[in-house]
Amino acid sequence: MRRFYLLRHGQTDSNLSGIIQGQSIDVPLNEEGIEQSQKIAELLKGHVSRIVSSDLLRAYQTARIIGDILEVEIETDKRLREMNYGSWEGNFLDELMKTPEGRVWIENPSKWRIENSESVLDVQNRIIQAIKEYVQRYDNLLFVSHGVTISAFLLYVKNLPLDNVKEYIPRNTQIYEFKFEDGRFEELKIEGT
Repeated sequence: MRRFYLLRHGQTDSNLSGIIQGQSIDVPLNEEGIEQSQKIAELLKGHVSRIVSSDLLRAYQTARIIGDILEVEIETDKRLREMNYGSWEGNFLDELMKTPEGRVWIENPSKWRIENSESVLDVQNRIIQAIKEYVQRYDNLLFVSHGVTISAFLLYVKNLPLDNVKEYIPRNTQIYEFKFEDGRFEELKIEGT
């Protein structure tokens, strides 16, 4: 059996203002995001032996803060990136929800797709593949990723439809613990959360 953690990156100014970051809006953590990352590192002391992070700045910066405190190695993997939202990136979510594509995102996110974007299924497939590869090699891993990407993974573990993706987007530095055994994932309860 292998145990691992999955963490959403710390807060950014774009999170606060409602701008879709996706993959092309590569912004750093704000002061709150830095503090959140430091606090979560304290919670993880003694439980993490290696960190795998999205290569996007907000996730990598979160991973770097935690890695420095825990004194563990960090590597990056593009498969942990946030969903590619195509031309939506850099725009305010509230405004986009008034468009025809926004209605699809609201009503059937599993069917949402615009030019040069990914689908929620694409995101789910890549994070499952990445996590399976790493947990077969290492124990006590911390994966640092993004809201929709983590939500897609949670839906897989819980065997829920992709249309539930918006309901499971974690808050900044929300953390989940899982075990991987006999080819299956199971979510565990983290004490103190």
